[in-house]
Amino acid sequence: MRHLLTTIAVLAAMTGAVVLAGCGSDPAPAEDPPADVEDELGFDQAGILARQSRVEAATRDCMRAQGFQYTPIDPYAQRAKLLGNARITDEEFLQQFGYGISTLWGRGRNAADPNERARLALAPADRRAYDSALWGENVGASFTEAVDSGNFAKLGGCTRTATEKVFGGSQVLTELQGKLDELEERILQDQRMVRAIEAWSRCMAGRGFRYEEPESIDSDMFKRMEDIVGPLPGQFATGPAPGEKARPIDQSALSQLQREEVATARADHACEVEHIEPVEEEVAPQYADDFRQQNRQLMQQVKPVQ
Repeated sequence: MRHLLTTIAVLAAMTGAVVLAGCGSDPAPAEDPPADVEDELGFDQAGILARQSRVEAATRDCMRAQGFQYTPIDPYAQRAKLLGNARITDEEFLQQFGYGISTLWGRGRNAADPNERARLALAPADRRAYDSALWGENVGASFTEAVDSGNFAKLGGCTRTATEKVFGGSQVLTELQGKLDELEERILQDQRMVRAIEAWSRCMAGRGFRYEEPESIDSDMFKRMEDIVGPLPGQFATGPAPGEKARPIDQSALSQLQREEVATARADHACEVEHIEPVEEEVAPQYADDFRQQNRQLMQQVKPVQ
């Protein structure tokens, strides 16, 4: 299920978590696992940012070994520059930026990547070597974009090396994401969820937004945004992909879309809370238990946050 309030988490990366047993003369009572499998895996803000910091450090070490300088990006500092607040809550992000599809465009100047500035200063041959070392064959294929899409296969170079060091392998993550997608589909096909989404759609229509399901909002916003600025490198894009030049845009059209995105997100959240979340809280745990039993070994291959 696409959850509106997971957008802040995706801004950084993905994580795995481990539960430690308590110490003492008497064993601590076992805690029930979270109903949400993704929560159990640790896809939360604190773990995500900790993981991203480790990936950045591992990328620096890998690039240094190949003769290149790479400055690790502090995810907290970067988010503060981008959003104006390093510890912005999900609710605050939603109210100000909606889904982050159109609303962050142009804000990248405030959170410029020092590595990109250094990269652009290189001679063409040196830049090609740098790109190959950092990204492999797919220039610009970043860790955060892989987390957003669930596709880690395009990662290469030191980005892939660092991801595998921190997470336990991009293949593990890709397989796990596929399994989670299948779990989501089974939950959505449950007739209780079908009826809840129909109620959500009526709620949205009553607020002036006509969508049959929450996922259709993203595709609509992406299409409308790309009509204005050209191909997007991913959600939360602040500008074109590395190496691509920004094209002239209709600023009034972009501003209008940004206002519509925020208004849509606010209505979406209200309708989800009223119609979808109560039903999903009942339905999801029934499927999550089966998922854990069937994929325990795969879940254990995701390295914990350290």
